[in-house]
Amino acid sequence: MSLPEKFKDSLPFSNVLNEKLLFGLLQKPVISIRINPFKPSAVFQGAEKIPWSINGKYLNDRPEFVSDPLFHAGTYYSQEASSMFLGKILNFIDLSQKIVLDLCAAPGGKSTLINSFLPKDALLLANEVIKSRSWILKENMDKWGSSNVIVTNNDPSDFEQFLGFFDVVVVDAPCSGEGMFRKDKKAINEWSERNVNLCCTRQKRILADIIPSITNGGVLIYSTCTFNDKENRDNLKWLQENYEVENFEFEYSPGEGIIELNEGKLKGFQFLPGVTKGEGFFISAMLVYGGREKLKVPKRIRKLRLDTWEGSSSEFLNNQNKNYIINETIHNFPEEFESILKSIIWDLNPIKTGCKIGQNIKGKIKYSHELAFAHELKKDAFELVEVSHDDAIRFLQKKVLSEVPDIKSWGLVTFQNQPLGWVKKIGGRLNNYYPKEFRIRKEF
Repeated sequence: MSLPEKFKDSLPFSNVLNEKLLFGLLQKPVISIRINPFKPSAVFQGAEKIPWSINGKYLNDRPEFVSDPLFHAGTYYSQEASSMFLGKILNFIDLSQKIVLDLCAAPGGKSTLINSFLPKDALLLANEVIKSRSWILKENMDKWGSSNVIVTNNDPSDFEQFLGFFDVVVVDAPCSGEGMFRKDKKAINEWSERNVNLCCTRQKRILADIIPSITNGGVLIYSTCTFNDKENRDNLKWLQENYEVENFEFEYSPGEGIIELNEGKLKGFQFLPGVTKGEGFFISAMLVYGGREKLKVPKRIRKLRLDTWEGSSSEFLNNQNKNYIINETIHNFPEEFESILKSIIWDLNPIKTGCKIGQNIKGKIKYSHELAFAHELKKDAFELVEVSHDDAIRFLQKKVLSEVPDIKSWGLVTFQNQPLGWVKKIGGRLNNYYPKEFRIRKEF
C-alpha cells in the first residue's frame, strides 16, 4: 500500500503513534459483526467479544455474508469494530421517551446500534441525504425489525423548522475516509488536502444546520472515520467558539488502545489501526445548551388527521402500537409519537414509517416484506415453512423452493426459526414474494 506523503505529514499524533498507525495500515483489516439483540440465535457464539461493545464480535476471517441466510434475516450486522464505541456513550444516556436523530445514517450501522439501545417508548429517526443510499438504510432498518423507527431522505438543512425537536443527535459526518484506507483502497486514491478541506467545510455546514434542532441540554455526538485535526479536533474547537457546549461524561475502560484527546472543554476519542483492534475512528459527545426547550408540535399539525386501520394487528404483532393508513398501506407505529409522525409527514420525506404491515385488499391483507422481519411478530400466527440452507438461498434468489410445502395460503419462510419472507400457495403452485430488488444475484 502506497500512502500519499502529504497524508503522512498531516498525521497529528506523536512519532511513536504515527509509526504504529502507518504500520497498522499495512496489515489486514479487522473483521467484526454486531449481534441483533432482538433476534436471538446461535450465530458466532464462540467468537471473541469486542471489549467496548455489548453485542460486538471479532471474526478471524471474513465470511461470505451474502450466502448466509441469517445475515439476510437481520440476526447480525457487519459493522466496523471501532465505530461500535458509540454504544458505550449511549449506555450512559437516559433514552426513555427520547427522540434520537441519526443524521447521516446510511448504510445503517449506527442506526441499528442506536435502535438496539432504545426502549420501546423512544423513537429513532434515521436520515440519509443521498436517495440511493437512503433505500439501503431502509432495507437494513427493515431487517433489524423494530417499529419505533422512521427513515427519511432529507438534507440536513430540511430540519431547520424542527427547533428543539431532538434529545440526541448523532452526526457521523461525511469525511476524507483516512480511517478506511486498509479496507477501501479507493479512499487512498481519492485523498487530497483539497478534499480534506472540502470535508471540513461540509462538516461545519452540517453541524450548523442541525444544532438548532437539539433540545436545550440535549446530546450531540460527532464522529468521523479519519485522523487529521481539521476534521476532528479543529471542529471541536469551532463548536466551542460558536455554541454553548460542554463535555458529556461517560465511563469506559482504559487500556484498550483508545486515545483520549482533549480540546478545550471537550474530549475526543481516537481509534488507530495498529493501536486499537479496529479501523480509524474519532468520536466526541457533548451537551448542547442555549437552544429551545423541547418542541411542542404546532396545533395546525396536531389537528391533521391520520387515517387509522379498523382491523387489529394483535393477532400477529406483540405490541400496543396503533395502525395507520399512509399512502394506502397499513403501518404499525407507536401512538405516543403520533403528533411527531404528523410533523415528519408534513415537513420531511419519510420512506419508512414504523413497520409496514401491508395492504388491505378486499378485506384481506397482502403482507409486506417488512412485516416478516418484525421482531415483535407472532410467528405462530402464520403457517411456517422452515427450509434448509439450500432452499433458503433459493428463496433469497427469488427462485422456487425444491418442493411445495403443505400450506393453505400464505406461508412465512424461516431458516433456523428466523423469518426470511413470504410465499403464497395458489393451487399446486408456490409464489415467492421475496422483493425482486433485494434478491441474491450471485449463483453458488
